[in-house]
Amino acid sequence: MAADLGAGPDEVQRAADAVLHFWFEELLPEQHFAKNDALDAAIRERFGALRNAVVATDAEGWRDTPERLLAAILLVDQFSRNLYRGSGAAFAADPLGLELALSGIAAGFAPKLESPCRAFLYMPLMHSEDRGVQRFALRCFSETGLEANLAFAQAHADVIERFGRFPSRNVALGRDSTREELAYLSQPGAGW
Repeated sequence: MAADLGAGPDEVQRAADAVLHFWFEELLPEQHFAKNDALDAAIRERFGALRNAVVATDAEGWRDTPERLLAAILLVDQFSRNLYRGSGAAFAADPLGLELALSGIAAGFAPKLESPCRAFLYMPLMHSEDRGVQRFALRCFSETGLEANLAFAQAHADVIERFGRFPSRNVALGRDSTREELAYLSQPGAGW
């Protein structure tokens, strides 16, 4: 990745800083999960090529500090959802996002991040369609300072426990929905 950016680790750090500044300084917290065409377009224009480069290189050069790893997770996990909203591509990098989150946790990066940042380190866990990962996500989001995220983590875990997948992804991923999933999806506020 460093070679792709042209100037080595310093260029990766500048790119990571830009991602973190955008996400945590320029946006309001309520914008992080908003479905907003203007926001999607801004992310596409400013970070689309960077996101694609990070995915293409499996985040090489982005794993050695908590901040760089968090920026890579934002690019791979959150920005993918903005860039490819409504399509299977929105979830295509989820395995990499999960790998990055787990490696950051194993490296001891979580306690080094403030609560709002730590929540996004853990977000790929919440996005996983694996029951074991969902149980681990609940433990992570139970940490002090993440109380506001715990209800969302529980809701995600409940859907995975019930269906084994997120039914709201079925259309984008070309999966057939069961009757039970369709009934769930017809409820106000169902899915993400």
